[in-house]
Amino acid sequence: MNKIFLANALVTNSKNQMLAVRKKNSNYYQMVGGKLEKQETILQTLQREFLEEIGLDISQHEIQFLGEYETLAVNEKNTLVHANVFYVKLKDQDVIKISKEIEEYAYINKSDYQNYQLAHLLEEFSLPIWLEMN
Repeated sequence: MNKIFLANALVTNSKNQMLAVRKKNSNYYQMVGGKLEKQETILQTLQREFLEEIGLDISQHEIQFLGEYETLAVNEKNTLVHANVFYVKLKDQDVIKISKEIEEYAYINKSDYQNYQLAHLLEEFSLPIWLEMN
């Protein structure tokens, strides 16, 4: 089985809604983030992915490490994802600008998260953490 190493973030706004993105040709909503590239630290990967996917510079935000988690990839067969997951709370004035690889984004509420098809990593690791947040 293949393994992909990722840096991802559970992202919320001031209303405690969770941000999820859906890439083109995928049915799954997932966290902002992506694959580590050679010579990058985990935080450099996270910063690059935020800029590439949603046009935000996370150096302007508080970042908290949540942990590491491994699960099956949703968009690649016979592949495990090994993710370093962080928490980023967006500021009110932040504007999301999705890239070409992202089909759409959603701010998900605790009352409607069941209506979204979530990627395993988001559903198994980050969702329970978010549901416990006030």
